[in-house]
Amino acid sequence: MRELAGICGLYCGACTTYRAYKDKNVALLEKLIVTRKVPVERIACDGCLSSNYRLYLPHESRDCEFRRCAKEHKVSWCFECAGFPCKRLNDFSRDGKAHHTAVIDNLKEMKSLGVDKWLNVQEKRWLCPYCGKKLHWRTGYL
Repeated sequence: MRELAGICGLYCGACTTYRAYKDKNVALLEKLIVTRKVPVERIACDGCLSSNYRLYLPHESRDCEFRRCAKEHKVSWCFECAGFPCKRLNDFSRDGKAHHTAVIDNLKEMKSLGVDKWLNVQEKRWLCPYCGKKLHWRTGYL
C-alpha cells in the first residue's frame, strides 16, 4: 500500500487515473481517453511508487519531476529531504490545482504520523461515508 503515498505528498488512492483503472470505471476511463488523448490500455497506474506508474500530462514529460528529484537525493518522499519544503514543492502546491494545495501539509503529516498511518487516514478520508464508494480528486472528499 505504500506505493499510494506520493513522493510529493499526494494520495495516489484518490488519483483520477488510479481510481478509473482500479475500479474499472468505464465512464471515467472514457473521459480520460478523450481528455488525455491516450488509448484505454495505456490508462493503468498502481501508484507513484509502483513499477506500474504512469503520468498523463501532455504539458509535462512522462516522468514526474519529484520522482527524478527523490532519486537524485536518495529519498522516498520529499519530507525526508534536507531541503524540504523546497521551491519546486512550494510552486507545485500553488499551481492552481485544488488537489495540490495540501501536499506540504500532507508530507508534514506523513512525517509525524508515519507513512502507514497517514495512508490509513487518507483511505478513510477518501471514502463516501454514505455508500463506501472510493472517491477521487474530481469527485472531492468530505
